[in-house]
Amino acid sequence: MILKETVRELPLDWVNLNSYRDSTAYRKEIYLIEQNNVINDLIYLFYSLFGNLKNSLSIYNKSWWDFCLDTWDFNKDTYNYDLEGKSTETQEYLKLLKESQIEINYSGCCICENWDRFLQVVLGCIINHRAPYSPIFFDMENKFFFYFHHTGSIGFYYKEENTVVQQILLKANKYYKVEN
Repeated sequence: MILKETVRELPLDWVNLNSYRDSTAYRKEIYLIEQNNVINDLIYLFYSLFGNLKNSLSIYNKSWWDFCLDTWDFNKDTYNYDLEGKSTETQEYLKLLKESQIEINYSGCCICENWDRFLQVVLGCIINHRAPYSPIFFDMENKFFFYFHHTGSIGFYYKEENTVVQQILLKANKYYKVEN
């Protein structure tokens, strides 16, 4: 499903992980126009904008196992990764990590081998408020990153408007609602 990369830290030094808006980059918010099935619509948005680049994308998460809220016991400030007592979305996500042999406490970059399943599981967590944030999807060579938002949009950040970024923005402006 996903494989760990040797890179642990996000290799884009211009990204501010504490506040994406403070990154030294250009930003666009790309919204779905219609939201019939937000998860499937966001998967389609992913493929329409990034499908031809999916083999060059990496995914960064500062804490893969702590992605879903119901793994955390707020009162005890402890984490529990057993499937019992978790939402369906969280169970599917934890199964994905186990199948991928991502060890507990892993923080860093991964590559995806099955985008359909990965996106279905991760977007299920985001859209259904099981996860408070999205992993960062990035392309090192073309100097951009994006993340999914529970409202049915993606935040798209890019260092420079190169040819690849121009093509992404052209498609986004044609088929989606784009705002600064």
